[in-house]
Amino acid sequence: MSILGAAIMLAQRGYATVPRPTEPHPYDHDADPRAWLEHFPALCRSVIANWFHFSVRAGHCTTALVVHQVQQAVQRRLLWVSDPAEDAHLRTVLAALQTDRSGSLAYAQSVIDYEHLPYDARQRVKAERAVPYVQEAMRGQSVTEKQAAYLLALGHTGPQPEDRAAASALIDRLKREGVRL
Repeated sequence: MSILGAAIMLAQRGYATVPRPTEPHPYDHDADPRAWLEHFPALCRSVIANWFHFSVRAGHCTTALVVHQVQQAVQRRLLWVSDPAEDAHLRTVLAALQTDRSGSLAYAQSVIDYEHLPYDARQRVKAERAVPYVQEAMRGQSVTEKQAAYLLALGHTGPQPEDRAAASALIDRLKREGVRL
């Protein structure tokens, strides 16, 4: 089973809630064009995002053309798919492209803008997007020895933070405040 198929299966079993594209879409595309991806389970979004990025990298530079190329890619995959869950997912993607056209066009524009950024700027954007996920992964995990040692080196004498996320935030705050090593 493919990763996409496994992600779809997990979503179908209730591990992720998936708004159906035929329902009214509550996503605020003006605030965040990436909100269009919320039509799909989190584990499937990167595959869909890549279809948009591949289209732009192939030279398609208008939003309508990018969305059209993504539709074509999905329709080609539908010709060869044998897994019923993946078939259903691909049909959901097609439905979202059609029923939330403004959202898909806004997302396509955000991908075009992103792909035109210099490499360093794209890397900064990726790092900024990862921060909440990294912090979530650190929550509930005990502070590492390196974090504890770094806090001491930064002059922290208060109580030890409750987890890695809190330690990381404290380290960042102490560094911003200009504590010298």
